[in-house]
Amino acid sequence: MAARRFYRTVCKYLPTLMEMYKLDELTTMKTLQNSVKNIFYQNAHVKDLNKINVMVHKGDEELRLLLRMHKQRHHVITKYVVMHDPWKTKAPPSGFLAQFYASN
Repeated sequence: MAARRFYRTVCKYLPTLMEMYKLDELTTMKTLQNSVKNIFYQNAHVKDLNKINVMVHKGDEELRLLLRMHKQRHHVITKYVVMHDPWKTKAPPSGFLAQFYASN
């Protein structure tokens, strides 16, 4: 119950956070909502009420820090804005590199 209430609170403050950190240059509201939703789904397996309360408390502290602008923009971008990372998709090595790797 507390987690659902906290999720609604986070969704309520997303437009404010987008404006404060100028995230509309990088992402849309829907993408940011999906990012928050994925964070909640990653912890959906937790059933212990004490653990849930601790996670809600930590999330509430994180939200307060964000609303007070105690975090800089690049922290918010790296943690919550899902961007395409060109380094994660690996291209196959060139012929020269393939031969070099095979020889060692």
